[in-house]
Amino acid sequence: MFAYANIPYRIKSYQEIVSNPHDSIVFDFDLHHKIKDLVAKMGADGKLVLDRSGKVFKVNLTEKILAPLLSKLSNFVPEAGIWMNTLRPEWNDANNALVGYGVSMVTLYYIRRFNHFMIELFSASEDINLEITEEMADLLKTIDDILKNHQSLLDKGFNDKQRKMLTDLLGHAGSDFRTKIYQGFTGKRTPVKKQYLIEFLKTAQAFIDQSIAVNKRVDKLYNAYNLLTISDGEFKIRYLYEMLEGQVSVLSSGKLSPEEALEVLDNLRKSKLYREDQESYILYPDKRLPWFLERISCRLRRSRKYPSC
Repeated sequence: MFAYANIPYRIKSYQEIVSNPHDSIVFDFDLHHKIKDLVAKMGADGKLVLDRSGKVFKVNLTEKILAPLLSKLSNFVPEAGIWMNTLRPEWNDANNALVGYGVSMVTLYYIRRFNHFMIELFSASEDINLEITEEMADLLKTIDDILKNHQSLLDKGFNDKQRKMLTDLLGHAGSDFRTKIYQGFTGKRTPVKKQYLIEFLKTAQAFIDQSIAVNKRVDKLYNAYNLLTISDGEFKIRYLYEMLEGQVSVLSSGKLSPEEALEVLDNLRKSKLYREDQESYILYPDKRLPWFLERISCRLRRSRKYPSC
């Protein structure tokens, strides 16, 4: 019953993204013009992915549910979140500045909620086998193998080299999948056992939960966004200040116990995000930014080798 939109943007290969996360998208002008011609001939269906006979390529709900999950997991950075490397910010426009090297725990919190829902959904299904496209099945198996082969890292956590290693493996899996589907689906379907899918979701949830635990801050709140520093063989993380959306999303993730959720709410009231005069909360702490002359003065001092500025 479901279809894919044929978007004339192409995400670059994983290696190109790592080289320059600020330049990761290509607009396919030829495909754009082809889609316009198809719309003129067949209407709005011309904007959808077509099969090799020219008809709308249809998939089932299982595939459509897996598509965003596997896409996000292919951009998963352990203990940091989902890498925002496709020139798309989160819901708040202020986070445009994070596009490229930003990593979203907010997305990971919601993925955790989504993942938990899917476990319940498929557990309740009477179907033993679920049929998905050959390309999606390959991506599912590849990501499943990667995660299962590195589960031993969850106990001690990830160092910067291990973090890059796992991110690289997942990123290349997503990149290979995109290369295939940009050339067109073959139309072949593969049965996937329901129990295999449930076990995969539980494995993914173990990695998600470990990252959530690491992103609990000293003030008992949770990180919303982080920054990635890419160096030779390492992915380093820089944690940012507290943000309201991080607390909202972690509270809805399903990861926290009632006691842990109450702890977040209590500490949120004590945090810089609370406006006592309004009896409400603000998105970010109200920080005093340096005046223009202060910034200029600091730059001049740095240029004269005053490292203390």
